[in-house]
Amino acid sequence: MLTMSEPSLLLAWIILFVTLRTGSVMGQSQCRPGAVICETFGAGSRGPLPSGQTNFTYRAVACPDDGEYNMMDTVSGSCHGSAWHHIAADHTPNDVRGNMFVVNASYRPSEFYSQVVKGLCPGITYEFSLWALNLNNVLQGGSCDDYNLRNPILVMRIEQTDGTLIEEVVQPAISRTSTPVWVQLSMQFVIKTSVDSIVVKLINQGLGGCGNDLAIDDISFLPLHPTLSIRFLQATGSQTTVCASTALNMGIGTSIGYPDPAYLWQQSQDTITWIPVPGFGQTTYTINPVPVGRTYYRLRNTQPINEAAIGRNQCSAVSNTLVVDGKPDVYFGLGPDQVLCEGTTLLLKVPESLPVGITFVWSDQSTANPLRINASGDYWLEARLDGCTYRDTIQVQTQNCYIENVYLPDAFTPNGDSENDLFVIRHAGEFITYHFQVFDRWGSLIFSSRQPDMYWDGTYANYPCNNGVYAWTIQYSLLTILHQERYFTRSGHLTLVR
Repeated sequence: MLTMSEPSLLLAWIILFVTLRTGSVMGQSQCRPGAVICETFGAGSRGPLPSGQTNFTYRAVACPDDGEYNMMDTVSGSCHGSAWHHIAADHTPNDVRGNMFVVNASYRPSEFYSQVVKGLCPGITYEFSLWALNLNNVLQGGSCDDYNLRNPILVMRIEQTDGTLIEEVVQPAISRTSTPVWVQLSMQFVIKTSVDSIVVKLINQGLGGCGNDLAIDDISFLPLHPTLSIRFLQATGSQTTVCASTALNMGIGTSIGYPDPAYLWQQSQDTITWIPVPGFGQTTYTINPVPVGRTYYRLRNTQPINEAAIGRNQCSAVSNTLVVDGKPDVYFGLGPDQVLCEGTTLLLKVPESLPVGITFVWSDQSTANPLRINASGDYWLEARLDGCTYRDTIQVQTQNCYIENVYLPDAFTPNGDSENDLFVIRHAGEFITYHFQVFDRWGSLIFSSRQPDMYWDGTYANYPCNNGVYAWTIQYSLLTILHQERYFTRSGHLTLVR
């Protein structure tokens, strides 16, 4: 019953991997890419399996007897009267002194392994496989049942934890050969409920005694996902170069993965560490803006029942990788928005920091440097380098720059309707000093302010003033366009109407 020990070790590793979400693949793995478990049994000295994983007896001898097993890097051809093959190395390629699981079957067919496996993904197809080798040579007739040696027949069974059968496969008998031949045994199953735990059972239907001895190696537990592909919507191939700060669209290709799934877009700088990106729930993703340098993108999708676990390899299909190289833009600035005095000219210059080889054009399609502006509007400079374009825009406003002019209305209506309720003084420039006063018809001061943004609201001592004519005076100073301070005094009358 040689397989009994093999499955126990396999499932031990499955449990360890699923529970801790970590796995250790020793030696050069013979398992397929994407396997969540790939047990090669390591290399060098190795003791017995953990307690409870098998009812076989561990014996660290070259030729185990019926019902016994050992971990070995070679098998002697002299075992049991030269009935076994000489095996110089295990199955794992390039595995120096790698171990294989060598089992001498017990006499009675029976279930020899049962193990709960947790943390699997419902609805996902899994493949459980291993490599096995019949240890027995092809021999001529003799004293042991006329050398009609029995061959191992392995049953692989998957159940729910309540005993409900998920899948069972009776493997063909592993035939004897004149030279050692490794054979792969595998089965597939799907958990069709929302549970994430199963019971793996291995049964040997072959009789022990004469024969039914084998070695096992490279046990694998692999999720099988449908193929998922993505592509650029504006380019061909799997790699493209675009200007940074532009937008680039990606979407699903010819292979859609799971139908009606949950989606997760991911990006990476090194193809090792992947992080989610916005738009994880869509079949398309727009990179906006494209970052400078090389970035990798891929898509995962899974059935809705596994949406919370979509980032796990065993729970989701993963697409091919697209590579985006973002060429750096020519960043520059024209400075803040400008105020242009009426009747004057503003000069906009091309920044001196622009690199060699750049071309530029202004919003009027000229290439002048500087650009002369004498009217309000939006003005931009567009720079182009290596096929990439960058633009900066400033807004220019014109105003009356005669600083001695202030505007005071003739009347205002502080009636609480939120329209013309304040007596506002307007000026194009900025006051350096400021003093505004209001007097009634008898010359009494009823309002005074030294703050340009504090306006009269038509009250005195918090009581509304009567309708009528009031006198005002204002003293202020301003900076001229030559940055000289000038002082002014103005006076006049206003009418208050409620």
